[in-house]
Amino acid sequence: MRIRKPPMAAITRHHSQQDRLAHRLAEQTFRSSQTSLINKLEAFPRFATKRSVARFLTRYEIYKEILHVNGSIVECGVFNGAGFYSWAQFTNIFEPSNHSRKIIGFDTFAGFPSLAEQDEDSEKTFETGDMRGDDVEQLRASIAKYDAERHLSHISNTEFVQGDFTETAAPYLHDHPHLLIALLYLDFDLYEPTRKALELFLPRMPKGAIVCFDELNCSAFPGETAALLEMLPIRDTELRRFPFDPWISYFKV
Repeated sequence: MRIRKPPMAAITRHHSQQDRLAHRLAEQTFRSSQTSLINKLEAFPRFATKRSVARFLTRYEIYKEILHVNGSIVECGVFNGAGFYSWAQFTNIFEPSNHSRKIIGFDTFAGFPSLAEQDEDSEKTFETGDMRGDDVEQLRASIAKYDAERHLSHISNTEFVQGDFTETAAPYLHDHPHLLIALLYLDFDLYEPTRKALELFLPRMPKGAIVCFDELNCSAFPGETAALLEMLPIRDTELRRFPFDPWISYFKV
């Protein structure tokens, strides 16, 4: 019987001793604090890692770029919902009346469905089932809290689409022929679903919309770069990034 690895084991094994210490102290201080859970959440910069805060700020900077672009936000690869609910919170804060801006998250919610030849790194780090986050029902449970603070909470603007993206994406578009996309956030890590997302979603993105990648130029996830190189002329694609996050990159359509 195969022993299941922790969902982030393949990533955390590359962390330095200083990284591991910071993560351990973050957990220890969060658990040992005597204040209430809600007070801990309100004081999130106290407990969060620098990496988490930097990624939140990166998403905020990206979101500002699409405020005046019509279309929904599609996140490909939800994991534990940090990105999905960042987009949802930004929408609620900055454009509370824009009920047409949906946040749609695609994921298997069961880890990697399969790996292609293009996904194999030199160490063969990953396998089917890796990178599994929270169950979809646990992620959906947070919608009630999110909607409780929304101006137009009677109009749902969040949706999770469960399953292998290569099988769920086309039927979703068939059922939602009106869909335009202002922000496409690609965090599948893998070749086939990333390529399929570019193929299906780019034709629905107006000028000024943004396509984000979470693991370009990353040796552990070569498939994401392979998908980009196949689908877009790299010499004509202005890939931009922020100095405080090493991975997230984007281009404007």
